Amino acid sequence: MPFARPWLAWTMALILLGVACAIILPRINAYFVYVADLALIRAIAAIGLVVLSGVAGQLSLCTAALLAVGAYSTGMLMTHLSVGFLPAAICGALVTCVIGTALAAPALRLTGLHLPIVTLAFGVIAVQLIGKGGKLTGGMGGLFLPPATILGWPLDTDLRRFIVIIGPFLLATAASVNFLRLKPGRALFALRDREVIAQALGVNTGGYKILAFAYSAFLAGLAGALYAAFKGYVSVDDFTLWDSIYFFVMIAIGGMTSVAGAIIGAVFVTAVPELLSGLAEASQLIFGALLLLIVAFLPGGLASIWRSWLRPRRAPPALDAVAPE
Repeated sequence: MPFARPWLAWTMALILLGVACAIILPRINAYFVYVADLALIRAIAAIGLVVLSGVAGQLSLCTAALLAVGAYSTGMLMTHLSVGFLPAAICGALVTCVIGTALAAPALRLTGLHLPIVTLAFGVIAVQLIGKGGKLTGGMGGLFLPPATILGWPLDTDLRRFIVIIGPFLLATAASVNFLRLKPGRALFALRDREVIAQALGVNTGGYKILAFAYSAFLAGLAGALYAAFKGYVSVDDFTLWDSIYFFVMIAIGGMTSVAGAIIGAVFVTAVPELLSGLAEASQLIFGALLLLIVAFLPGGLASIWRSWLRPRRAPPALDAVAPE
């Protein structure tokens, strides 16, 4: 059954986490709420990258560019057409999804290192085009958004912004956990590990690649829309190649094949540098050393600690489970 006990456990845990955070975080310093909001936004995009690169094996280096598409699409609709935040965010995520689906075309023909090079080139070109968009995108100076509201409810407090961010985060997490447990998720695992055999068994590998790109792009666009409303201002400086690499670092140290790994990695990459910021130049040295230690001693990521302690080791899904009926 798709909705088995692990699904219920995940759902209940996420709901309890959301309620606890909504109660506790507003009572803490506003700066910590800001860091928590940023970590949740990044986690949404990282979950999509786990599905695409970790599970499906389609390496992508354009996550930041897809966030930029979602952020600027949302911002332009709100600024130039006076569209409300909610419909603008949905449109921004859908526009990003369409672009991500188109980006899947090279994945049907390229293998190895060629695909990440193509996605890297797309990321660079997309950000440059946005930066040269003139008054439409604000150019290199960035785009200021009007105050975001949902059904007349202004997002003018830390608690309201946090609620608006954690809602999509919980939905994306729950949907992705269940998605990876269903037939499409099992097919993506087979696509990564044994594509030729999966194709011989009748699995539509091309279709599942497109699905992975579309799903990942939608989550990236959603994260970009939330980021735009969260800051009230977007600039191409927020979506550089280094930001795409940071997203890949998130899933690498958290866990390449699990939703929990994406969340843990996003929190780690967001919170640890902030905690070390008081150490000046030594902070980057310590952060880099931590990354090296995790990669060296935890090749499965930080999420592997949770899996080894709390869950029995399970065999990977059989290929016959993803073959067409």
